[in-house]
Amino acid sequence: MGKLLFFDVDGTLVDFGKNTMSESTEKALIKAKENGHKIFLCTGRSYNQIYPSLKEFDFDGVVAAAGGYVVCDGKEITHHVYGSELMKKVVDTVGRNQTGLIFQTKNGSITNNRWASKFIDAFSEQFDMTVIQDNPTFKDIIIDEDIDNYHEKYADVESTIYCSCDYHIDDLRKRLGDKFVVTLSSFKEPEPYSGEITLAGVNKGTGIDDVVKALGMEQKDTIGFGDGQNDFDMLRYCNIGVAMGNASDEVKACADVVTDDIKEDGLYNAMVRLGLI
Repeated sequence: MGKLLFFDVDGTLVDFGKNTMSESTEKALIKAKENGHKIFLCTGRSYNQIYPSLKEFDFDGVVAAAGGYVVCDGKEITHHVYGSELMKKVVDTVGRNQTGLIFQTKNGSITNNRWASKFIDAFSEQFDMTVIQDNPTFKDIIIDEDIDNYHEKYADVESTIYCSCDYHIDDLRKRLGDKFVVTLSSFKEPEPYSGEITLAGVNKGTGIDDVVKALGMEQKDTIGFGDGQNDFDMLRYCNIGVAMGNASDEVKACADVVTDDIKEDGLYNAMVRLGLI
């Protein structure tokens, strides 16, 4: 029986600063499907932020927003959102200080000019942008200065990315409380002032479990591939967790297998090693 293969995007399928897969990665995915395996995107990105080239590829489904939105064989099977009360909690906690925020929904991303400038300062060299829309992920972002009404207008937010926070990650976790999980950023070198804010009890592992149940399969049928801090739940849930060579030592320690760097055909090599292709 074929396996269920789950792939993180940034740093795993696609190198940072690029929006397409390498030739070897694409070849590996095509061969895996020919061999009877099902392939899924498994990303912290909301669905609207997934690169068009990946949406056009023949994936069998997607675990987006770190488990907040799950699609399998063209059917939506999971959708978790903040709701008004929790949205207000995030805005009141960090929306009025020097933190940069981008709120993510299935259909779009939202920020304001002050928050956007923080992301430009933090990521301009990595992504070559002078305005937030220069990053292909945010080309259609909504700029809205009416933050007092964000909790009513954007209750369908699934997750938040933040940067240059006034609070160390440990302090931010305490301030937001147990309804949220705060994870270090996967978009740059991990540091304690940039990251992602997701709903407690919702993560890549729970999203993968939703796929497993929808297909009537078992956890033993799963293999996950990742490199970032938000991949821990995926690597722990999957029967086999594969860390890219470019992952941090902490992520590698969580994995069952460590492959080569993304720049050295790491994904292809791992799939050969595991007998998937």
